[in-house]
Amino acid sequence: MSGNISPPDLIFFPLSRFLNQKFGGRVKKVSLDVGFTCPNRNRDRSGGCFWCDPLGSGSGNTPEHWEIKLREETKNLIKKGFKGSIAYFQSFTNTYGDYETLKNLYTSALKVDGVVGIAIGTRPDCLDNKILELLSCLNENNFLWVEVGMQTKHDRTLSLCNRGHSHIQTVEAVGKLKERAIKTVLHLIAGLPDETEDMILQSFKECADLRPWGVKLHPLHIVKGSAFEEWLNNGKINLLKLEEYANLAATFIEMMPSDTVIHRITGERNKEILIAPGWCLDKNRVRNEIFKVISERNSFQGKLFKNYG
Repeated sequence: MSGNISPPDLIFFPLSRFLNQKFGGRVKKVSLDVGFTCPNRNRDRSGGCFWCDPLGSGSGNTPEHWEIKLREETKNLIKKGFKGSIAYFQSFTNTYGDYETLKNLYTSALKVDGVVGIAIGTRPDCLDNKILELLSCLNENNFLWVEVGMQTKHDRTLSLCNRGHSHIQTVEAVGKLKERAIKTVLHLIAGLPDETEDMILQSFKECADLRPWGVKLHPLHIVKGSAFEEWLNNGKINLLKLEEYANLAATFIEMMPSDTVIHRITGERNKEILIAPGWCLDKNRVRNEIFKVISERNSFQGKLFKNYG
């Protein structure tokens, strides 16, 4: 594994720095699976987005014990000198439930000693007015952010990947969250099938123009049990090389506004589930390649935003 290189402060604005400034010390997310599913999956959790694995790209934890996990991991973090944890509702779609169930889950997490806030991963088509009202109420007195899977701005790609919603629904969801002053994080995937570099950059531009509080980017990777596993076996997918992704990710950073919190610039899955590309197993190597490109360009976050905003 490659050693981790900490980027100079002026390169980009990472989540770790934001949390340190907000809470006066280190804060870490605790990823949770509370038993949700997604609207475009069957009840047996088959189907769904073609890049997604059977565990919903999540933690893989047993849903019944999520509160015990949150309590124990938070306690251990504090023993190590952390200020606390963020309860991260990660697996599947975490607003895909009835009002009372969601309210009980979110408030239960916030009551755990040492939990300083919550993060909720969801889809743009699972944010109806009642759920938005709940999130708005929670946001008044708690630290909260909501992560929305944009992935790409191109409806053709969304349809090809069985995403189950259009891009305009993402735009509308971001608008509704921002109207309520709820911190919004947009997810994007680089290297989706049949997308050219220009198409990827168009999605980056759209993301920047939407002005989310935070962003996440990762390359398309193929995991066991996903529909794309069969596509890869049949030669229907060409994955990005590390050098290609590093250049795209560097441009992504350049295109984001300087005050946008960058939560992730790559993604990794463990070797038990990852099929390809192999370089996704080494997050530090990928990050170092991205920082190398930015350094060679003498660049930084926001450098290109004035040209696109």
